[in-house]
Amino acid sequence: MRELFRDAIKITNYNIILTIPLIIFVKVLDLYSLYSRYNVDSTPKFLLASLTVLFMFGVFCAGWFYMVQGAISLSKKVFVLDEDRARATLNLFKLIPEGVGKYFLSFVGVYVIFFFIQVLATPIVSLIGVNIIGGLDQTAISNLQTMASESAINTAQGMAEFIEKLTPEQIIFFGKWSLLFMVVTSMIMYFLMLWIPEIIYNTTNPFLALWKSLIKNFKNFFTSIRLFLSLWFMGFVLLFINTFAVINPFAYILMSIILFYFTVYMVVLIFLYYDKKFVTVERSENE
Repeated sequence: MRELFRDAIKITNYNIILTIPLIIFVKVLDLYSLYSRYNVDSTPKFLLASLTVLFMFGVFCAGWFYMVQGAISLSKKVFVLDEDRARATLNLFKLIPEGVGKYFLSFVGVYVIFFFIQVLATPIVSLIGVNIIGGLDQTAISNLQTMASESAINTAQGMAEFIEKLTPEQIIFFGKWSLLFMVVTSMIMYFLMLWIPEIIYNTTNPFLALWKSLIKNFKNFFTSIRLFLSLWFMGFVLLFINTFAVINPFAYILMSIILFYFTVYMVVLIFLYYDKKFVTVERSENE
């Protein structure tokens, strides 16, 4: 496992250009979301905006994840000169249009399936939470809405003011609900961990790829859960630090760079795990 983490760091560092498409996509999506917030004022516009986001997601994921697979394949080659490695790394950009052509419809399917997973999971989580933790009555909801509007909760300062107004009982209540959502989200992310590599390496059908990835997850449960928990812990620590970095602009920029790097590293690590566990091993067994 340690060797896997070290190899993923090397691949990420050698192919740091993988961050470029990711940053561009995130910033374009942010700009489009901001534009849609002030211009989408009818149902047809909302549907058009949703389709646009769907196609943006499909194009980016198809091209970028195929590029990641190319970086994994590139790591297996031996280069005598650094210039040759740099040239080969830059050629990864050429894989983007090829990946879009191969996997665009697959990732449109991923988006739709994930949407329905959220739709199905939300009422189940709500039902579990109400029965275990409890809910708010109408008076409490009205009071919280008033407090939120007075604190301008959409800003970091407003959020801090809103939290200060909460009673200890309310903080504990929302803490329990947050913990529930975090646990359920983490479970779903674990189940879906190998879904994307399965699509890129083996199965373009997103429904079939989801089923096959679940089987591989459970067949190698202890290894995959160790990998997932390691990534989960690192991500949690970084996001926790990032909440305090908002106060300082320089710290915020630094944490943004670190989070982009970690995102690439996380994807490379999962792809590398899949490649070594299910591609290289299966190829060796067949030979």
